[in-house]
Amino acid sequence: MKQLYAFYESKRVGTLTKDDEDVYSFEYEKSWREDAEAFPISLSMPLDQEKFGNKITLSFFENLLPEGDVRRELQESHKIEGVFDFLAEFGKDCAGAITLSEKPGAIALANQEELIPIEMGKVYEAIDQNLSVAEVISETSPGYLSLAGAQDKFPAVIRDRKFFLPKNGQPTTHIVKVPIWRHGVKESVYNEYFCMQLAKVVGLEVPDCQVIDGKHPLFVIDRYDRNTSKERARRIHQQDLCQAQGVTSSSKYEEKGGPSIKQNYDLLTQHLSSEHRIKGLDRFLSWLCFNLIIGNNDSHSKNLSLLLQTKTKYTLAPFYDLMCTAIYPKLDKRFSFLVGGRGDFSTVGKKEIEVQEAQLDVKPGKLHRQFQSTAALIQEHHRDLAKKVATGLPNAAFPNRICDLIDDRIKSFKARGAL
Repeated sequence: MKQLYAFYESKRVGTLTKDDEDVYSFEYEKSWREDAEAFPISLSMPLDQEKFGNKITLSFFENLLPEGDVRRELQESHKIEGVFDFLAEFGKDCAGAITLSEKPGAIALANQEELIPIEMGKVYEAIDQNLSVAEVISETSPGYLSLAGAQDKFPAVIRDRKFFLPKNGQPTTHIVKVPIWRHGVKESVYNEYFCMQLAKVVGLEVPDCQVIDGKHPLFVIDRYDRNTSKERARRIHQQDLCQAQGVTSSSKYEEKGGPSIKQNYDLLTQHLSSEHRIKGLDRFLSWLCFNLIIGNNDSHSKNLSLLLQTKTKYTLAPFYDLMCTAIYPKLDKRFSFLVGGRGDFSTVGKKEIEVQEAQLDVKPGKLHRQFQSTAALIQEHHRDLAKKVATGLPNAAFPNRICDLIDDRIKSFKARGAL
């Protein structure tokens, strides 16, 4: 039997256990359940239930890990296997506020920031050789790595456009994504930057982001799960909508058993704080419309998260991982969700929008109007934004191609009465 201890700041929250048959469980500490500041680490793991079995436990902790090629390469290079080994090695700075340690004692956080420069030459060399950059960072400072998702990236602290890792258990404040070379994906950094800026222009809430050019461009985004307003950065607890509904990353897409649009909408209806509920639901629908229009077919439920306000109140986190994937021929053309029962954008028309409205039990025409207004705002701003991006980033050739694709998709939606 192996155990890891979960902490919120210096307070021990509970124990993650893997038994001799590789079955996982999680148990809250009695002291945490009785703490005035206590909160459940996941909506699928309520405080009034003391212990959780394999599926629900993995739905939270497995979703903290990298996926796909990045996970496989790290497992091979570090000779680790499985969720437990990964978190034991890299659990010091996960998404959200929970950290993991093999030591049962309280984690002491340094009062003053102490930073280690990242050797960017090694990062660029890994990009040149099509190797995992996450692996380079893991060798630089073991423990600062457990970033969820399939894309190669690393956490950091940014000072004057230079990259550092913190010591003594302090949180990172930024996420750095490197260019994707696999699967025919080109200009991923400029693609994501343009789509994130377009989302901001049309009114979606997104974290601040930038492109830092060097030997290779890097996409840098502020971590919304960090509070940097005070002298020392603090972690803010979050859970993605797969974690919140007890779903592991292998089932993040609806067609693979993941949450549907309705299930996510119902979850937000139930758990967003009253003062944020109406706005939060509208933001969710706008996010859905935006992704459908720009061709972000990888907009699954792990790309939506809840931020903890108080022990029982949540807000919908700013949106992230916005990219036009439809422009890459080798990537999946199916949307992450079924819209009115259809997964291909070319089959989504007025009827499917109406079916989706009925499933959500919203007023007839609500989603249709939101779809129309989002499309109008995108068309109003996307060309000017592409010019602005090209002025600031002369190497960014992709935005104009994305604009052409968006115009074609909008024309297609109009032909089917969806717009």
